[in-house]
Amino acid sequence: MNMKWFKSVYKKIFKNAIYKGAEVGRLLWDWVVSPLTADAEIRQDIRRLRARARDLAKNSPTIRHYLTLLTANVLGQNGIKLQAQIRNNNGKLNKKINDKIENAWKDWTNDISVDGRYTLVQLQNLALKTVATDGEVFIRKVFTNENKYGFALQLIDPDLVDSEYNVPGGNGKNEIRLGVEVNNWGRPLAYHVLTRHPNDILAATTETKRVRVPADEVIHLYDPDRINQTRGITWFNSVMIPLRMLDGYQEAELVAARTAAAKMGWLQYKDVSAFEPPDPNNPVRIEASPGTVETLPPGMEFVAWSPDHPANAFPMFIKTILRQIATGLRVSYNALANDLEGVNYSSMRSGLLIEREQWKIIQKWWSDKFLQSVYQSWIQSALLTGTLILDTRDFRKFLAVKWLPRGWDWVDPLKDIQAHILGINNGLESRTQALAERGNDFEEILEQLADEKSLAEDYGLSFANTTQPESKPATKKDFTDTEETPRDCLSPILNSIRGSYEKGK
Repeated sequence: MNMKWFKSVYKKIFKNAIYKGAEVGRLLWDWVVSPLTADAEIRQDIRRLRARARDLAKNSPTIRHYLTLLTANVLGQNGIKLQAQIRNNNGKLNKKINDKIENAWKDWTNDISVDGRYTLVQLQNLALKTVATDGEVFIRKVFTNENKYGFALQLIDPDLVDSEYNVPGGNGKNEIRLGVEVNNWGRPLAYHVLTRHPNDILAATTETKRVRVPADEVIHLYDPDRINQTRGITWFNSVMIPLRMLDGYQEAELVAARTAAAKMGWLQYKDVSAFEPPDPNNPVRIEASPGTVETLPPGMEFVAWSPDHPANAFPMFIKTILRQIATGLRVSYNALANDLEGVNYSSMRSGLLIEREQWKIIQKWWSDKFLQSVYQSWIQSALLTGTLILDTRDFRKFLAVKWLPRGWDWVDPLKDIQAHILGINNGLESRTQALAERGNDFEEILEQLADEKSLAEDYGLSFANTTQPESKPATKKDFTDTEETPRDCLSPILNSIRGSYEKGK
C-alpha cells in the first residue's frame, strides 16, 4: 500500500472533521468507541458493573453515605404519604371515603411482602438502594391469601432476570432481549426469571428453571440513559474508577502515615572495618517503646527513616476528587463529604436548592412508576376481597390520589416561614402549597389545631393572642443576613398563623 497516499486520504477524511469532537489525532488515538445499541453495550458489561457496584456499596464509605442520603432525602423517615382525592358529584372532597382508603392503606403497609419481612417503608428503602446500586429492581405484584387484603409484593434480584437469555423474534415468536420478552414495539410482555441464583452455593437443589412472569405482574424500575434501553445500569458507573483509585490512595497514605509515626530506622557501622556478620540466633533489635533509652552496640549508630506523610497536598487532593465524585452522583460535595468547612448561609442555601431539585425529580419518578402502580393493584384487590367496603367495587373510581413526599426545612427556618407568610398574605401562594413543600398535609394540620383547641377547652385553658388580627407584612429589614433577627419577631408570626386559622374557621 502507498503510505503517502493513505496518509493524504486519512488527513482529508478524519483530520479535518466537520465536528471538532470527531477529529482523530495523536492526542485522541486512545479514544476508541463503537456505535453499538444500548442493549448491546449493556449485555457486554452489565454483570461486571453490577458486581463492582455492589462491592462499593458494601465497602466504600462514600457510596454507603450516598445511599443513606438517597433514601433519607427521597423517602424520609415515614416514606411518601398517600392522600386520597375522591370527590363527590358536586366536586367537593368526600372525606368519609378518603379517610377509609387512607386508613386501609396505612394498615396494609405494615406487612406488604410475601415473605413477611418488610413494611412498605423498609421495602422502598431496599428497592431504592438496589436501583442505585444495580441500576434496576424488579418488584412482583402477587395476589395472595397471605394477608387480608389479598395483595403483597415480592422483590426479585436483578441477577435472576438472566441478561444472557436472548432469543430472536419471528415465526410467531416474540423477541427476548436480556431476559425481557418484548413485542414489535419494544413493549415488555413478560420477564423470564430464574428459580434460583446461578451462584447460590447454599441452595437445597442445583436445578434451575426459568419462569415466565407476565409484565403486568412486574414493576421494572430503572432510569434509562438511551432510547430502546431494556435494562438498567448502575448509577455509580461514572464514579467507579475515581472511587476505587481514591480508596487505594487513602489506604496508601494511611499506611505511610502509620509507618512514619513508628520512626523506624537502621543500625549502621561507623567503621566498615569493624563489621561483623550478625548472629542469626541473636539479632540486634531496638524496642520502640515510649519513654525508653536504648544502648547501641559498640561501633554502631542509628540512622533514622522518617517519611513525610501524609503529604501537604493530601487534603486538597481528596477534596478535588470528592467534588468530581459528588458531581457524578448528582449531589453536593458538602453533603457527600460531610464537609462544612468554609460554608456560609448563602452558599449552603444555593447548594441545597440545586441538590433538592434532584431529590424531587426522583420523588416524582418513584411516586409515578412505583407507588401509583402498587396502589392501583392494591385498591382493586382490597375491594374484591371485601376488606375495604366502598359504594362500588369498580376500583377505577378510586384512583384519584396524591402522593406527598417528605419536605425540608431551610438553613434558616425563621426566614423561610416569614417568606411563606408574605406569600400567603399577598395571595401569591396557598397554605396547602406552603405546607406541602415541608412534607405536611394541610388537612392534618387543621385537624391537629382543632384537636388542640378542643382539648384546651376541656381543661378550661385558652391560648393567648389567638384572635388578634394578622400582623403587618415583614419589612425588607427582616430578611437581611447581616442583622440579628429580634427575639420578639416570633410572636407576630404565630399570631398571623393563628389569626388566619381563626378566620378560616
